[in-house]
Amino acid sequence: MATPATKVYVITGGNIGIGFQLARNILTSQTHARVVLGCRDKTRADNGVKSLQEFIDPATNNAVEHRPLDLASLKSVHAFADDLTKSFPDGIHTLVLNAGLMVHSRTMTEDNYEMNMQVNHLSQFLLTQLLLPLLRVGSEKTPGGEASVVCFISSTLHKPGTGRGKGPELTIENIDGSVEFEGMLIYRNTKLCQAICMHALAATLKDDRSVNVNAVCPGFVPTTDLKRDSGLATRLLMNNVLSKISAATTVEVAGTRVYHAISGENRAKNGIYFSEDAVSESSEESRDPEKQKIWWNWTCKSTGYENLCQA
Repeated sequence: MATPATKVYVITGGNIGIGFQLARNILTSQTHARVVLGCRDKTRADNGVKSLQEFIDPATNNAVEHRPLDLASLKSVHAFADDLTKSFPDGIHTLVLNAGLMVHSRTMTEDNYEMNMQVNHLSQFLLTQLLLPLLRVGSEKTPGGEASVVCFISSTLHKPGTGRGKGPELTIENIDGSVEFEGMLIYRNTKLCQAICMHALAATLKDDRSVNVNAVCPGFVPTTDLKRDSGLATRLLMNNVLSKISAATTVEVAGTRVYHAISGENRAKNGIYFSEDAVSESSEESRDPEKQKIWWNWTCKSTGYENLCQA
């Protein structure tokens, strides 16, 4: 009997939080799975990999590793994609765009983009474009031709009227926070831009049976590392108060919800927004074709993909 082909799962971040729990679910539920974490901090990545290895049953032939990836650098994104392309000639099968941050002071990256927007949206969009060929190869070489999957980790904060604070208010004039900067507003804008481009990307792939693109909001998870750049008062509030309210969920539950979104029959879906464990709808603005055209074109130009711009 032939040995089952190894399936490669690539997760941005993943050394802690939701991404870690997702990786744990893969490693304890699959066989012949290889999980690759894209992480900026080597020490934290080493610790995450070491912890995940404790969950691997040797009989499963599963493995986990990390490769360097700094989403605040487009150069690093290209290097990460090149590394994967060389390492996995038989392709990859799942890309989960999990990493994210919320920076509360206006900071520009080496590429001259606002930090939240580059890390949460631009770099992960770029990574998707760079890895699409590898995802197609993975599908082609999988018995039965099962589609590869790209999954965006979303947030209900991309919808107006959810959570606290104003927004989203996505405009070209304030895309870098130069007109008005407020951490929550900018974060909301990044998640809206991400949701918009998920739908636009899914539309471009609707006739491509080899890759499906979806998004999932795993719920309100106060204990993630997203708040690492917040003040002490905010961190204490999230960890000790908001984590105990009925609307909150744990990183363990959130990671399982993301796993469900990339598993089973959900792998055959395209352009779907999952909220927790159910098919739902993203915001009205994210589904607006005109808004999709505007922000798809801006994103493509910003990441060097002008050839993908819509007329």
